[in-house]
Amino acid sequence: MNWYKKATARTLYHGTSIDNYDSIKNVGLVPDTGDFVTDSYSGEYEAAGVEFDPTPVTYAADKEGIRRAVTAMAYAVTKMLERGGHDITLNELKNYGMLVIVKEGAEHMEQRPKEEIGPWGDWQGETDNRFPAVEPGDYYSEDSQGPVTILIGNKMVEFLTKKGEWPPTHIKNTTEEIRNQLLTMAIHYHIKENPELKNKIIEEVKQKVMNLSDEEVHQHYKIYSEKINELV
Repeated sequence: MNWYKKATARTLYHGTSIDNYDSIKNVGLVPDTGDFVTDSYSGEYEAAGVEFDPTPVTYAADKEGIRRAVTAMAYAVTKMLERGGHDITLNELKNYGMLVIVKEGAEHMEQRPKEEIGPWGDWQGETDNRFPAVEPGDYYSEDSQGPVTILIGNKMVEFLTKKGEWPPTHIKNTTEEIRNQLLTMAIHYHIKENPELKNKIIEEVKQKVMNLSDEEVHQHYKIYSEKINELV
């Protein structure tokens, strides 16, 4: 093994729903052709009269492509809740979404080149299009991936907020959901600075956040997203 490559291998991310929590916790990511791949790509093949029979693989994205993992997570949650499109709320995504972290995952997965010349589904010059859903920049593998770290709920939200990926722009966000997220971030930030004043801080922050106008909620959410990043 190339020790230098392993030491510098990128951490990768995979988005799904909590429906898969037990299996991923126990055995890691397993190669599969899931609903997201089938629903997104099979129609084009059927319209062209071509059989859609991709090789099952595990998918992941690096930090530059983490938004794709969040998009996949949102899709998995909509399927879990039997909705259409991205017809879920921010709170539902927080409650039912799951981010899987594969440390040094790039050591064990292949990456499709971000820039290439060739047909969309035939980037390796393969006539059977084994990997039609692997997009430029995606990481993929025909092998299982593990061990992994799993983030759900508030920990997932805090992590994605630090990465600048929460709230996702394609999910409908009510002001009250944003207000609740702001409350969590503000309490976390100020307690980190003055842990001995925890109870007092919680009450004061609650009062201030609940009295903000809708416009002020969105303004302060942006401010505290940046403040949380400073704590990293």
